[in-house]
Amino acid sequence: MKTVLRVLPFLAVFLMFNVATAGAETLSERFKKGNSDFGAQLGWGWTVDIPPGRNRTDLGFLFFFPNWQRNLTGVIGKSSWYQGALFYHMEAGLAFSDRDDKFLVGWSPLMVQYKFLNSRRRWAPTVLLGTGFSMTNWKDVATRELGSEFQFLLHAGAGLEYFKKKGAYSINYRLFHVSNAGIQFPNIGLNAHMFTMGIRF
Repeated sequence: MKTVLRVLPFLAVFLMFNVATAGAETLSERFKKGNSDFGAQLGWGWTVDIPPGRNRTDLGFLFFFPNWQRNLTGVIGKSSWYQGALFYHMEAGLAFSDRDDKFLVGWSPLMVQYKFLNSRRRWAPTVLLGTGFSMTNWKDVATRELGSEFQFLLHAGAGLEYFKKKGAYSINYRLFHVSNAGIQFPNIGLNAHMFTMGIRF
């Protein structure tokens, strides 16, 4: 984990200083409304004490979620600080914990991502928000926080995406929340920081 955290700042600097030669017309064509593509994110997460409390579960997990995106708006806010495009984002996949081979299977069909686009660069800051559902046996180790196998998922994150001639790479941070909305108790829920590497095809 420490190695990953050391590498991420260097990747961010590389993305930020890689300037493109593409014009505004190319930007509009590439991010045309209705365009869609597939991608995936792979990374590591670990739980944090939010809200703080005694004897909270310490859980690390490997995260792999393939995804699909569709451009909902095309390029909007041209020549403004928020110039970019809004994408529908859907993902599904697995998270494997580092304790007792426990796992989570998730599907998040209600997500959006906004990409702040600029024709003078090949990278874009992004923000991600959404919700979904999961089945998990993490409750077997997180006995204070989770009371059922069915859990809702909440996602809030940000990242940097670097565009290739075709496809893209990204580095991402996400706050990941798991709870069942009071369907069954206990329901303190788990909150985790996640860092991932992404690819778009």
